[in-house]
Amino acid sequence: MASKDPSLISNPQEQKWVVEITKILDHQLEIHNKNPLVSLFQVPETITTKQPEAYEPQHVGLGPIHHFQPRAYKKMEQKKLAVMRKVLQDNEIEDYKLNFLHNVKKLVPIVRSCYDMFLEHDDELLTWVFFIDGLFLLNLFHNYNQPELPEVGPKKRLVAKDVLMVENQIPFMVLKEINDALHVTTGNQSHIANAFSPSIFQIFCKIHSPLKSCSESQAPSSVDHLLHYMYYSIVNNFRVRLIAPASVTTEVFNFIKKIPKDEIVQAYEQTISILETFTQTKLIIPSASNLHATGFKFHSLKEDKGIKDTHVWGKDVYLPIVTLNKDSDVILKNLVAYEALTSNSNSFLLAEFMVLMCALVVNVDDVKKLENVIKGDLRADEVVKLFTGISGSIPAMKTNKKSNLQGMIDEINMAYNNRLSMKPYLLLKKLAQWLLVALKAIGGFVGSTWKIVAYVVGLVTMFMLTSQAYCDVYGCDKTVTLLPFELLS
Repeated sequence: MASKDPSLISNPQEQKWVVEITKILDHQLEIHNKNPLVSLFQVPETITTKQPEAYEPQHVGLGPIHHFQPRAYKKMEQKKLAVMRKVLQDNEIEDYKLNFLHNVKKLVPIVRSCYDMFLEHDDELLTWVFFIDGLFLLNLFHNYNQPELPEVGPKKRLVAKDVLMVENQIPFMVLKEINDALHVTTGNQSHIANAFSPSIFQIFCKIHSPLKSCSESQAPSSVDHLLHYMYYSIVNNFRVRLIAPASVTTEVFNFIKKIPKDEIVQAYEQTISILETFTQTKLIIPSASNLHATGFKFHSLKEDKGIKDTHVWGKDVYLPIVTLNKDSDVILKNLVAYEALTSNSNSFLLAEFMVLMCALVVNVDDVKKLENVIKGDLRADEVVKLFTGISGSIPAMKTNKKSNLQGMIDEINMAYNNRLSMKPYLLLKKLAQWLLVALKAIGGFVGSTWKIVAYVVGLVTMFMLTSQAYCDVYGCDKTVTLLPFELLS
């Protein structure tokens, strides 16, 4: 099919679109680095729907997705320009267009290919966006990389939350290009520019990461951007779905006998729902306080150990230290989202660990039992709120085999369920499965067999009352957490 000559298109907007698309395609065909990997993403609504502000910058918009976001633009654009002016003046750079814009513009076709979406802006505008935001970030990291660690107050944590969002990433190749141009101009290319590496992110990540980062020797030598560096540093630090209360009904046989025939169908459907919740809901793991009550103890791992070193020895559970501050909620959610968007394997290390922590922390007492593991400035109730919020933002994952962490969870559950007091509860759960099968078997004849249905509903009611009485005496987890990791058969 022959391409249409732009000059023959009468609509100016359509003509402009054809010209831009042609230019973009021509540039991308010239890329020497064929098929660059997609590394810059938009977070899908399935993840952002519950708390969109955790994925959309509130103060600092970076890159083509959020640079012109109205709220962030009004707050930060003048500050970004002030940073640019200071950096250029301090380095005595006059012709920034020749020294910077030309070099950055050469990267734009490559950077376009790194996004999982089409960028509508033309190359000229994207060049300016990457130049302004890239120089802003370089200055930010420079301020962190001082002989003495900087004090981190509320304002820096607000900036850190935005800078570490999935949609707010600036490619490392852009930062390197700007840094190289900066030091070519000042005559320091041979030493400083050649030494530029992802280690520029290290101090920033060390300060803001909720989990300990790997050592310098294990740090990545090649990354796509800042969030990639933090994620890699967390999951490689090792030595060289939903919450729903269990429904309980209080009807008794005599009351059920009085239910009119035309209401039996509704009661039948509600009973099915009750049994399905009770039988199909799978606990990830009991809460920390419930485990502690049965003899489990929680210990923190050494700093050179991370998520991969999480393990249980008898009734001693060893977990990596989690440091939670005001920016941790947003950072953790974006790290989990980044893992979900980039993982092309069956490994979801961070998401699995967060699922475990969300199951362990249900109330303030759980936080107290994990005082050796959970550190930081947040109050106990704020920690509970953080994990409750994160539990709803972890996407469902499917794996072909159990990970070490899932195996550890099974080991803890086995020890917990083998207690003498848990065996009647497990028997009740088995009985519920039988009742569910019986109810579904007569489901097609509800109208004609309403007396039988009413009788079975009565049995279910007595069963649920018995289950509740058992839990009141022996203790059961009242918070049920759905397991978001499904094993593929």
